[in-house]
This record gives sequence, structure tokens and C-alpha cells, in this order.
Amino acid sequence: MGKWYQHSYINKANWILENYQHLNLSSEEGILVLLINHATEHHQILSTEKLVKLSAMKQEAVDRAIGLLCAKQYLQIRAGSEGLQFDLSGLFEAEVAKSERAVNQSLYDVFESEFGRPLTPNEMENLADWLHCYDSKLILYALKEASLYKKLGFHYIATILEAWTQKGYTAAMIEKGKHLEH
Repeated sequence: MGKWYQHSYINKANWILENYQHLNLSSEEGILVLLINHATEHHQILSTEKLVKLSAMKQEAVDRAIGLLCAKQYLQIRAGSEGLQFDLSGLFEAEVAKSERAVNQSLYDVFESEFGRPLTPNEMENLADWLHCYDSKLILYALKEASLYKKLGFHYIATILEAWTQKGYTAAMIEKGKHLEH
């Protein structure tokens, strides 16, 4: 017996549409989720180029939406023998009831809110790179630390992340204030 969304009688597209407002998806993210879900259910091979064509969105918009879906942990992309494999399990495992807390913003949204402006493409790329290297909670704590000292800048946040990593600090340790001990 698999997870609830893996049963053949579950219509995932309907579930996505019924829970759309709780999932905190932009229209671009929503279109991509529905396209990825459709392709997965029909055992079609996907690529970002194919998503650009199917969605009629620009490459940059598709890349940004995919980055946001990955940051929200709704989407995982793996390289397989036949190309990229898109996995939306995280979307269906999201705690929809808890996502009523409208603060279920992606890390990108949190950064934009904290900075008080949209992120530049270079900053979005840096953040995407960090997500490959660091736990998202650790990134969030570094942002809060930089904000506390009124030094909102990617270079400063990167310095915090590097220092914490060198000292072996984890997000759980930061939560407990271990980084403040001398």
C-alpha cells in the first residue's frame, strides 16, 4: 500500500486545483505543476525546453518557477537514464492544512520581503546555489542574522553561512543558540 496520492483512483490534477489556494503557487508555478503532473501520469519524458514549449512561457520564467517549486520542496529533479525526472511527491506531501499559515512563502519570497525589493537574477542564482549546499532553514537563519545586524547583502549572508559551516553548526544548533556560545 503506497502513499495516498499514489493510488490509481486519485485524480492528482483535481487535487492540485482543489488545493491550489493553500499551496501558495503562482500562476506560472501552477501551470508547470499541472504540465509536469500530466506528463508524469502519461509516462512522458520532460525537459525544461519541452516545458517552455508546452507552457508558452519564456525560458527564464520556467527556470524561475522551477527554482521556486524546488525551494518550496514541492518538486525534485533527478537525472535519470532517459533524461530529467520530475517528482512532485513533495507537493502532495505538503501539509495543506498547515499551509493556511500564509507564511508558507518560498525562501525567495522571504528574501524579497526582507530586502524590501525583488531579487536580481544574480541574487536568485546565488540563492539557488545555496539551496544545493545548505539546509534551507540554515539559509533562513543566516538571513535573520544579517537582518539583525542590518547588513542585508548576499555577501554578508554567504560569510555567515560559510562561518557556520566551518564550525559545523546545523540549523538545529542555531535554533538552540549554540552559535552564540563562546
